[in-house]
Amino acid sequence: MKKNNVDIGATYAAKVSGKLARVRIERESPYGGWDATNVDTGRRVRIKSAQRLRRAVSDAKRAKAIAAADQENARLRDQRERSPDGMTNSERAMAQSAAAGTVDAGGTTPLEDLPDGEARDAAYDPDVCATVGCDRPAALTYLGRPRCQECYEDEVADGDESSETPNHEEIEMAKAKKTTKKTSTKTTKAPKSAKQPKAAKPKAAKPAGEAKPKRISALDAAAEVLRKAGKPMRSQEMIAAMAEQGLWTSPAGKTPHATLYAAILREIGAKGGEARFRKTDRGQFEYAG
Repeated sequence: MKKNNVDIGATYAAKVSGKLARVRIERESPYGGWDATNVDTGRRVRIKSAQRLRRAVSDAKRAKAIAAADQENARLRDQRERSPDGMTNSERAMAQSAAAGTVDAGGTTPLEDLPDGEARDAAYDPDVCATVGCDRPAALTYLGRPRCQECYEDEVADGDESSETPNHEEIEMAKAKKTTKKTSTKTTKAPKSAKQPKAAKPKAAKPAGEAKPKRISALDAAAEVLRKAGKPMRSQEMIAAMAEQGLWTSPAGKTPHATLYAAILREIGAKGGEARFRKTDRGQFEYAG
């Protein structure tokens, strides 16, 4: 999101402490960015740049989920007030199982007794993405919540981009220091007498048909696919093209596209301008030569 698109008083989905949350923009910060309020916790936060804001969010779906959770909590409280021992049916069954030394497989935890936010998360529709402000259909489950493909890739990309990667100068300095330390600790030893070389045993030549072709890695296969395509591609498209061209497949992997996405970002962060990949847009890469 760009700075001129941010409105004071509007609510946006933003990354706060490593998680997506709803924030309301209060004012521009004198230190840069904006002062905002976390709508869910009421805490004050500072949004340093417009890139941390994802999209404007609607409160309709969130309000519906909160209302359903509050209604369930009210029902449980009513059961406790009517019960002579102050417990719900599920709590009573769990207490009896604990007293008998067994585990009640049918026991449940009341929503109001769950940690903050879990009761409301349980009200999310499993067929709809649970990311704040996103109403797209869910494609997979990530960190215990349903996610669409784009929100899942955003989570993976943010996790890789936030990790610190040492630059080339730091790597070279570390290598030079390690080499100096090894050289200084070595002691001069008396030269050993030369041993007579053993006669090499002749190796039986293997038939040409037994040689197995060397399998290339997924990263090398992705670079080859992008070079042939000559255009930016997403990680899912690269996986499909690699399989069609017979370069690389992963029948046992559940999310090979996510693994490839993270590997490409690591090469870009480690090699910089010498990387074979170049990021052109969110989730898209092209061959850099």
